[in-house]
Amino acid sequence: MLILKEANIEDIEKEWLFVKDMPADENGLLNSWEGVSFEDFRDKALPEMLKDAAGIDLPDWKVPCTTYFLWNDETIVGQFRLRHHLNDALRNGAGHVGYFIKKEFRGKGYATEGLRLLLEIARNIVPEDDIYLRVNRTNPASLRVMKKNGCRIISTDESKYYVRIKKAENKSFRLIFVRHGEPDYVGDRLTKTGHAQAEACAERLKDEGIEEIYASPMGRAQETASHTAEKLGLPIKTLDYMHEVDWGGEGVPDGGHPWTVSEKMVNDEDFDFYGEDWKKHPGFEKNKVTELYDVISAGIDGFLETQGFKHEGSRFLCERGEAKTVALFSHGGSGACALAHILSLPYPYVCTFFPYAFTSVIILEFPVQKGRFVHPRVELFNDVSHMKNLKAGGPQRNIQ
Repeated sequence: MLILKEANIEDIEKEWLFVKDMPADENGLLNSWEGVSFEDFRDKALPEMLKDAAGIDLPDWKVPCTTYFLWNDETIVGQFRLRHHLNDALRNGAGHVGYFIKKEFRGKGYATEGLRLLLEIARNIVPEDDIYLRVNRTNPASLRVMKKNGCRIISTDESKYYVRIKKAENKSFRLIFVRHGEPDYVGDRLTKTGHAQAEACAERLKDEGIEEIYASPMGRAQETASHTAEKLGLPIKTLDYMHEVDWGGEGVPDGGHPWTVSEKMVNDEDFDFYGEDWKKHPGFEKNKVTELYDVISAGIDGFLETQGFKHEGSRFLCERGEAKTVALFSHGGSGACALAHILSLPYPYVCTFFPYAFTSVIILEFPVQKGRFVHPRVELFNDVSHMKNLKAGGPQRNIQ
């Protein structure tokens, strides 16, 4: 069981062993007691920690700071520090929180849970509206920990990200849709430009806190996903139902091409999406894309239920308690089906009004409020900023 305990005299031997082995500087968290003897820890280091926590005899530049140790049963696995309030240096620098997980305990979720526990404490101590943190740009693992706890990046410089977490809990599940890169449709693979786009997209996504990667079974989506998967060291999980859509059918106008049919419904017919069922329109009623829409809708509902969100009407019952971010690499057509269903929008409406480009990033955010009904929100749509220095295909409706 993981718990946070303030530095104390009763646990002095284990605290000493942990502190003396901490590096002097671990990604910006300083430890002036590296290699300290037991006697100096007992007589100097621990008393200083206790005085700092109580705010006793502090110089003008220093604020009260409590040192906590993260225990897994009887073993200390990390150290967390909470600065009780900000001064000018902290407001523009390290902020309220610093933490360190011992090397052999990393990658086990201790940092995420330890920060969650610290934030619960901080919300009763920190007077500011936000809890301030800072992380080195070279430390994406720590940034992912912060994102899992609801952080947002508010600024960056050459070496640091500066992030904020609302004192009031604001956790979310984030579903990132990514369209594949420029393809060779005949070979169902990426072109050279498509690979360059996918690599740029992977760089764009590396700090989003992605924990799982999913993709359509088709080659162009799998190849696009592979760049991000390799960068993050994550496997690709295949969702067969996110295969790109097909279209057509006997007597269906315009060959059943969904983007063409949709555009005519909007521009030529002024179709009433509120009063009429788009599935009964001549362009969709016997169109195989409509059947595939239903398959994708059922599939994405099943997927979201495994993530803790049960679709009921236009809302979702939240059954999860923790934040999480996942990425799904797919296509213009199947992605539009999933987006339309999740957002309770007519599919042809999405095809017409929401085109998105190769390797565009779309982010849906689901509030994490366990036991309550919630609805998804569009955090970002058609972000292609990562392609500004590439030959990028713009929004294209007539390709898969």
